Amino acid sequence: MTNLKIPILILIIVWPTLSWAEIVANPRLFHAEYVAKLEGFPVKAKGVRELQRLENGDYRLTSSATSMLARVKETSEFSFVGDQLTPSRYDYTRGGLAKSKQTFIAFDYGSMTLLHEDGTSELIAGTLDKLSYQYQLKLDLANLKLSERSASTLEYTVADGNKLKHYRFRVAGEEVLTTPAGDILTVKIERIRPHGSDRQTTFWLAKDHDYLLTKLKQQGNGKGFELNLESFTLSE
Repeated sequence: MTNLKIPILILIIVWPTLSWAEIVANPRLFHAEYVAKLEGFPVKAKGVRELQRLENGDYRLTSSATSMLARVKETSEFSFVGDQLTPSRYDYTRGGLAKSKQTFIAFDYGSMTLLHEDGTSELIAGTLDKLSYQYQLKLDLANLKLSERSASTLEYTVADGNKLKHYRFRVAGEEVLTTPAGDILTVKIERIRPHGSDRQTTFWLAKDHDYLLTKLKQQGNGKGFELNLESFTLSE
């Protein structure tokens, strides 16, 4: 067992929860718990994801993961302008036996500047962080007609330190999954990778439970990873 595998396991488990809200002004709050397994790695990690409403009316999305050897926590705070999510701050911390790390991104819309540990960079309109883009994805999916989903590609610009990355997704159908919480009808989503990449990322969202993340599977470089839902609560 190497310490390198610990952060890999923890980094993947903090993939944020995706839940589609029909009314943007009043999204359903949630608390979900997960278990993660990395192929060939005996230690499991526990993950928790939740959406909270803050006193100022903004929202905080949190993803945390804990194993015997490492801890990771990510948070994103944001508000809504119509159906467009507007992030204000992103934080990431990692500790335990794995190498410690702390990063942040602050969004300054007055000066259209991103503030981060590497200094500052230009804030392009519509830019999201590594958690908030997942919530924007569910809003965009909710606005698509059912007949449009299979033919649509959803794209996002994501701030990662001083870099901007571009993510693309497609809807791949529906599937019933058996979980500790029961049989769940899910919508299957695939990330579109560059041509020639051997990496695959697929996740399943619970169609009858506000499209909560039910399963995540990643493959590539001869390794496999799975994240599975154990329990959850949703606000009314």
